[in-house]
Amino acid sequence: MFSRLFYPIDWTLSCLASVLRLGAGKPGISASPPTSPLILYEFESCPFCRIAREQVSASGVTVQVKPCPKGGKRYRPEVVEKGGKAQFPYLIDPNVSAEGHPADMYESADIAHYLREQYGHAARPPIHWAGPVNHILSQFATVVRYLSGTIARPATAPEQPLLLYTSERSPGGRLVKEMLCSKELEYVWSPRSPDGLRTPTLKDPNADQTVTGGFAILRYLRRTYPSL
Repeated sequence: MFSRLFYPIDWTLSCLASVLRLGAGKPGISASPPTSPLILYEFESCPFCRIAREQVSASGVTVQVKPCPKGGKRYRPEVVEKGGKAQFPYLIDPNVSAEGHPADMYESADIAHYLREQYGHAARPPIHWAGPVNHILSQFATVVRYLSGTIARPATAPEQPLLLYTSERSPGGRLVKEMLCSKELEYVWSPRSPDGLRTPTLKDPNADQTVTGGFAILRYLRRTYPSL
């Protein structure tokens, strides 16, 4: 339930999820940023998607997120059409790769490796070295957040994607991404704010609005993009 009363509880549980991930998802700076944003199909509660998002954040790259919660009909069909199966995460890099062609791939480990190699050899989050423990702790982080961001509760799609500035390990940013996922709201995600604003910060080009802070963003999304 979203309210000012329950927000501190949600925020604390989100902090615990970051602790379970040993702080993975610290925002990095790409040594060779992509010309165009990468496209990431994922859903927030998926343990494997979390691993991919942590490397996105650590690599400092900008991605266009197309949320694919269970029961979602907005972007899930695109994954099947483009990749051949409804498996997540699914990354598309529209930029020409070192091999001379755009890249697309499933599997969180492959995505994380690709981001490190293609965009500046960013640091690998320490928990990602832990093999099976990495996946187990990612599943625990999902349980701690009581599977938030799993089920589709679609809202009217904005004409232009929203812009979100936050790191993967940000407790408030996680709560925002969970709501964006459930509402199937497409957004361009950058781990760092380019103009020094504190994160999480949401910019809505459709309404020319900038909202800062987890609770304020959640309230804005509920009021501006109510579930259908």
